[in-house]
Amino acid sequence: MTLMESLTKLYGIDRQVRGLRARLDAAERYHNAQQHQLAAVTQQHDELQTRKRQVQARIGNLETEGAGLDEQLEKYRNDLNSAATNKQYTAVLTELNTVKDQRSKLDDSMLEMMSEVERLDEEITAIEAQQAERAKIVDHAAAQLAERRGEVGTRLAELEAERDDAADDVPGPELAVFEEMANAHDGEAMAQVEEIDRRHREYACSECNMHMPFETVAALMSPGCGMVRCTACGRILFMQEEVRGALAPK
Repeated sequence: MTLMESLTKLYGIDRQVRGLRARLDAAERYHNAQQHQLAAVTQQHDELQTRKRQVQARIGNLETEGAGLDEQLEKYRNDLNSAATNKQYTAVLTELNTVKDQRSKLDDSMLEMMSEVERLDEEITAIEAQQAERAKIVDHAAAQLAERRGEVGTRLAELEAERDDAADDVPGPELAVFEEMANAHDGEAMAQVEEIDRRHREYACSECNMHMPFETVAALMSPGCGMVRCTACGRILFMQEEVRGALAPK
């Protein structure tokens, strides 16, 4: 097997491997993205629950404070009833009104916080619906990923073994170039020589569409030619039998 035959064989297998890997990678990326979105929604839910607990704790503190104010109000009312002088009555009444004002402000604060709890409950209910929907999507994505692994897993392992065997037939320096180009161009390590105008000897790289000198084409026609690369994009060039046959001496 010539070097060009070994390279084209490796190229064909490598593209199949990358194609199957791309299908798996796409399913994994989708699954991971859905998990990330579920985690974000769950974090929102947890934050809302934390805020609700904090507000409820503040309401509890205000209720305790309110109970203390109620005790003071009761005391001042009793003191008011037992006041012996007008001066004493006025002083107690002032204290009573001050505590009433405090109690009124506390009640207003509690009402605001209770409204906040109701609003948080509504947000929590809405976010829980999002969680449930997102969890379904994650489950579906996981099922798709498992199905995709089942579909391509065995074939991918077989192709990877075939690729390793094909790579063993390519000399080290040429293999290094192939791997570099494959990684740089999403698996498209090689490019066909496209015939633009046979009469005027115009040919181009099928991948980057840059014209190439006829000397490059002639080098590929030489028996046992080595690696020939596109001077523009660096890909390894090869010729289809149709083009080769048209250029072969009659």
